[in-house]
Amino acid sequence: MNEQLHALVEHTIAQGVGARVFALRWENRRIWVKQAVPAKQKVWHRLQRFGANITGIPMLRPTVSPGGKEGLESEAAVLRKLSALGILVPDLIDVGENWIAIGDNGGILQTLIDEDLHKGDEGAVKNRVIDAGTALAGLHESGLAHGAPLLRNMTIRDDGKIGFIDFEEDPNARMPIVDAQARDILLFVFSIQREFKKRPELLRAGWQAYVAAAGNNAPQLVPLRKVIRLLRPVYLILRPFRRWLGTDALNGLWAYRTLRKSLYQA
Repeated sequence: MNEQLHALVEHTIAQGVGARVFALRWENRRIWVKQAVPAKQKVWHRLQRFGANITGIPMLRPTVSPGGKEGLESEAAVLRKLSALGILVPDLIDVGENWIAIGDNGGILQTLIDEDLHKGDEGAVKNRVIDAGTALAGLHESGLAHGAPLLRNMTIRDDGKIGFIDFEEDPNARMPIVDAQARDILLFVFSIQREFKKRPELLRAGWQAYVAAAGNNAPQLVPLRKVIRLLRPVYLILRPFRRWLGTDALNGLWAYRTLRKSLYQA
């Protein structure tokens, strides 16, 4: 425990920072302090658990953070494990009673992609999405899953290496690892579709990069194929009504179509 850092963090929190996650300068570097939050268990999560038991699909199990000190300790444990495996994650600087202090992991990938789009640099946008898919496959190769591998939860250093942040949801202990990784894939491709609704080539690029790195016979594609197959009736029912569907539902249809076409051609 670093008493000076603890005193600085506690003083800053007492002053009212107005944010759950905030930056500080410490030993000539920028660090981030993440405060604990209450557990997020809701009725919806109980329904999710029930649905997972009924359908036999483990990836439907809720992975919500337990909150409080337990949630922080869980995230700290994941950071230690991934760092030991060579995955680019924030270094764990210190752990308090109600907070953790972590190092800076680089720029937020989603933000940098948005900047590239604003500049009209199409090549940079596509390359970043490809790098993200490749990095997620690398994380999975380490034998773990992320839990929420959205573009906003990925980072990029000055040397171009992709990293990961925000490990509040830890699916690794809640389902078989291949199911947790299949769930990661669904969330990853959906995040691309959600951010770039009229750019299906970016969705395909991210997905193809993942498969190229992981391999067509990667074990996590087995439960993914099962879920895609089970979702086909839902897709067929919703497709005629896409004109009236909400944004998330439409994004889900597009992501589903891309995955199905690829998985059943492989």
